[in-house]
Amino acid sequence: MADDPRQREWREEAPHYDDPDRFTVELDHNGFLCGLKEHLQYVGGTVDYFDNCNTDTFSLLWLEDFVKQGGNEITEKTKFYWCVPGSDMRDGLCLVENDGDIVAMMAAVRDVKTLSILVAHNNFLQGLRTDVFVPDVLVPIPSKYTGAGDGAEQEKEIDEEPASSACLSSGELHSEDEDDGDTDSDFYDSDYDAEDGDDDLFLDNIDKDVNDNNECTYIVECEDDAGLDHDNLKLTNEQQKLLEYKFKEFNPEVDMATPVFKVGMLFSSMAEFRKALTAYGVNERVKIRKSRNEATRLDAHCEEGCPWMIKVSEEKREGAIVVRQHCSEHTCERYWELKSLTAPFLTQIFIDEFRDNQKLGLQAFAAKVQRKFNMCPNRFKLGRARKAALNIIHGDEKEQFALLCDYGQELRRSNPGSRFFLSTNQIKEAADDVPKEHLATLYWSYDACKRGFLEGCRPLICIDGCHIKTRYKGNLLTAVGIDPNDCIYPIAMGLVEFECTSSWEWFLTTLRDDLGITNTCPFTIMSDRQKAAAHFPIPRVQQPLPEESAFVVLQEKNCHLQG
Repeated sequence: MADDPRQREWREEAPHYDDPDRFTVELDHNGFLCGLKEHLQYVGGTVDYFDNCNTDTFSLLWLEDFVKQGGNEITEKTKFYWCVPGSDMRDGLCLVENDGDIVAMMAAVRDVKTLSILVAHNNFLQGLRTDVFVPDVLVPIPSKYTGAGDGAEQEKEIDEEPASSACLSSGELHSEDEDDGDTDSDFYDSDYDAEDGDDDLFLDNIDKDVNDNNECTYIVECEDDAGLDHDNLKLTNEQQKLLEYKFKEFNPEVDMATPVFKVGMLFSSMAEFRKALTAYGVNERVKIRKSRNEATRLDAHCEEGCPWMIKVSEEKREGAIVVRQHCSEHTCERYWELKSLTAPFLTQIFIDEFRDNQKLGLQAFAAKVQRKFNMCPNRFKLGRARKAALNIIHGDEKEQFALLCDYGQELRRSNPGSRFFLSTNQIKEAADDVPKEHLATLYWSYDACKRGFLEGCRPLICIDGCHIKTRYKGNLLTAVGIDPNDCIYPIAMGLVEFECTSSWEWFLTTLRDDLGITNTCPFTIMSDRQKAAAHFPIPRVQQPLPEESAFVVLQEKNCHLQG
């Protein structure tokens, strides 16, 4: 609606109100309160203005809505404070908790037209730091906010604090009952009137230590302000450092996607801050220039004429990099091409996308970059980023093959009964002076899988092979069974250079010896034989087996086994 409060646009002039009920809210959020006593200050905040507020309809709900418009969430620790006109946060900061506080605020803005409100997102004054006292400032309230009936009596009750109504004497209660003309005579009896000495009956007959209703008793302890002074706390040096220098730490796993800098923010190292600064420039599409770039100090600014700047240096007490000065306002134009949008940066941002879909094409990759950053680098940069991401996912294949012997040794040590057979061939390549060992065959099986197949599965062995489409190629041979749930049960696996008759003879012979099969009559081998029929005819498959017994081979042409 047109009469509802709205957020003031950037560089928009402040409105002039002819209506005495209209005012503006100056909301300071995204920051934190720190300091003791007279050093109390609000650090790293963002100021937004909300115009066209109405004193008749303003409430706490509007303040919560203003905070949500600024991109923050309302939690149990979120507190609102307002400054009394003519004072600052050190002597005129008041907590906004209920409608009575809103009424006091509305009475104060009738003359100043601009109300300053601070948002504490971490409940600093009420929870973490009990050494800061926020006084209750009383503001004279006009008759407009005192209600329609019995104006003088209601105004007096508000000025005297609502809590005082719970401490009225018996005489005051009796006088109110006499003024109330609607008292029902059926429920009024003089026998219930308080007489002299009746207060002693309660103390004599009631045990205060017994709580029949399981009610929680809250005791508010009020301490003298002098006891909360920094000098009287008797803290150790380490506790004082934690009390005075507790700033927000930058979490790279969460904050690196959309970095937001604030004064007092801590970084673990200068390299981490440089990465965050690069990510910030790409997200905002601005060119960040470093006027000073050292190991312990860095100063950066935006284009000439733009007020954005940031200065960080080493904080020896925290052992980290801290933001000393920062201005978050930008007045420069946004760019559509940035040198900081590099292939390593894209690899770091989209590594999870390639983990989910390793066949992601360059066109789809470019669309994702365009949606996220409103920029589209060339195909060469996208290709380098995709290649680097796949290398991170797959790792170095040469180093992985070099670890096969160590894996086999660890498998035999940690899982006795498992088998791991590896053979190599000496091959001399054109660039080599002497022959080198190259992988020829590999067979491995796990003890638990073999025992489970022999003791709980039917005597059926299904064999098949597939090509390995990696840098070093090869073929993977597998032998699986069918468990009682009709699901595939792995038995053993092998790795060979080619799928041929000799490789299948070696694999089946090794499998028979590994399983300890002496009587082959109960067992059946199933193979699709679709592509391998020319390589291993039935007589050749049965060749390694004893002549008096043989595997029965079922041929299923042009179809594959489905588990």
